[in-house]
This record gives sequence, structure tokens and C-alpha cells, in this order.
Amino acid sequence: MDRLALLTNTFPVLSTELRLRDRSAAAKQPTSTKIQDRPICWMRSPLCLCQRAWRSFVSTNKIVYVKRVVEFLTSLAPLTTLTIILFLCYYSHQLLEANNTNTVVVYFFCIELFGNWLLFFFNKSYIDKSSGNSELAPGLSHDDCKQLRYCPTCKIYKPERSHHCSLCDRCIHQRDHHCFFLGTCVGGYNLCYFIFFCFYACIGCIYAAILLHGYYSGTYLRSFWSSQFLYYFYPVTLIMWMCGKADLAEVGWVTLLYIASATVVFTGFCVIQQLIYVLRGQTAYEYNKGLLMVHRSAFHNFLHVFGRYWILHLLIPFPRRRTITDPRSFLKIV
Repeated sequence: MDRLALLTNTFPVLSTELRLRDRSAAAKQPTSTKIQDRPICWMRSPLCLCQRAWRSFVSTNKIVYVKRVVEFLTSLAPLTTLTIILFLCYYSHQLLEANNTNTVVVYFFCIELFGNWLLFFFNKSYIDKSSGNSELAPGLSHDDCKQLRYCPTCKIYKPERSHHCSLCDRCIHQRDHHCFFLGTCVGGYNLCYFIFFCFYACIGCIYAAILLHGYYSGTYLRSFWSSQFLYYFYPVTLIMWMCGKADLAEVGWVTLLYIASATVVFTGFCVIQQLIYVLRGQTAYEYNKGLLMVHRSAFHNFLHVFGRYWILHLLIPFPRRRTITDPRSFLKIV
């Protein structure tokens, strides 16, 4: 009995001492452990999740976000271009009479457009930077590289008429411009495919616009040379549909007609502009800078871009052969 009373009297003292020891040990622990033990607030409330996302957005660099958005939209441009071409080809084929000649014409334009786009996209005008000594080619000596311009971004020596593209992040041989609609830079290796693509896109869209205009004016009885010519303008047709004075199908046909007409103007301008540059022996970059690097006849400039068998390339899309030359040929202006 005496031993039991002794234990009963000392128990509160021991429990108080243990409690004080645990409190002192918890106070010495770092605050990170306390934060980890807490329940995550954004899992409990959607508002906390939004606040946390907003704080992370405010704390980071805005230029990075803008660059990512621009890169994402740029990557969608080639897919959008090919989708529009598919729509125009499909509806043009539906409006044509069912005979073999019209079917062959539609398939011919499809092959030319998609073939030249594939050749344009996969024959990029990138300058190779795989050489380990940061030179344009292993056969060039250090003295030869002194005659070339150095790109600090790509860390290579590049020949004349070559420039760095910040969007492609590569040096482009005979850089003309960066085409957002086709997804890569226009340079010396794919310029001919770009011009062929624009040429057939222009001719095909002229044909499609004529077919769409004939179907639209005959179905909805809206002549361009009458008081209802405003329906040919897309914003007006869209407003009329909202007011209940036009059908949704009519808005779709006007949209296709609008796209075909705009493509004719845009691609036709590109073909004429590029042919002028080719005959002058310039690129768009050199023309804007006021540079004339080569002095050849217009015929030789034309053959330099399109090759000797340019008529076959015009009829059948097939890749041009790249000749393997001596590394010192990069020192020359071509």
C-alpha cells in the first residue's frame, strides 16, 4: 500500500516533466516540418488553388509565358493551313460535276500542294552545326574560318547570305523570311518548293472561288452586281445571320468564299514578289537591307533557284539533289 501511494503521488510530476520536455523538443524543430504536417490548403478549396496559381504567375517571368504562347500558336499555323486546303478541295470537288476530268484536276492540285509542302518542310535550310570544332565543315582550316562570319548563338561559322533565325533558333542558308503558315524558314534549300506551293495555292483557290461564287449566287439568288452585294462580305453576312435574315449554311459558304479570295490575293502577291527577288538574285532579307550580293543574269538566277529541270518540278513535286562540293566552296558567295 505504501508503494502504491508513492507511485500515485509521483505520477503527476512525471507526466508534467514529460509534457515540458515534449514542448521544448517541438519548439526546437524547424518550421518546415510544421508546414509539411499541415493539410494542403489548395486541396480543400478551389479558391486557394486559384490564389496559388495567380501567385506563381505573378512571381515568374512574363516573357517566358508569352514566348510559350507564341510558340504554341506558331506550331498550330501549318495544321490550320492544311485544314483549310482540305476544306477547299473537298467542297470544290463536291461542287464539280461527277466526271473523270474534274476528279483528276482536284487530285492533281492536292498532290501538288501537299507534296510541295512536305518537300518545303523537310528540306530545311539549316546550316549544319554537328562538327565538333565549331566550324562550318571539318575541311575548313582556322584561317579559312576567319573569312566567315561567326554566330555566337549556334557557335558555328556561317557563309555569306546566311543569317540566324530567332524563331527556328538556327542559322539559315540564304535566309529569305520565316513563314508562319508553313512552319519553318524559307531559305536556299526550300525556296523553290515555297514558290511552287504558293503558285498552285493561288491557281487552285481561283478555281475554288469561281465554283463557290457560282454555287452561292445560284442557290441563294444573291448577285454581286446587285443591291445584295453586301452579303458577299463576311461581317455583313454574320450580322444578318444574327438578325435572322440569313441561314447558317449561307455563312459557311461565304466563309469559304472569303478564305479562297484572301488566299488568292496573298499567295499571288507572294509568287510575284518572290519571282522578282529570284530574278534580281536577292532574298527578302537582302532586299529590305538594300544588299545585292550576287551579280548574275536573270536567267542564271532563275536556274540557281529552280534548277535545270524546273518544268518537271513544276509538274511533279520531287526533291532536288544537293551536290556535295568541296568545303572551301562555302567561302564563295552563291
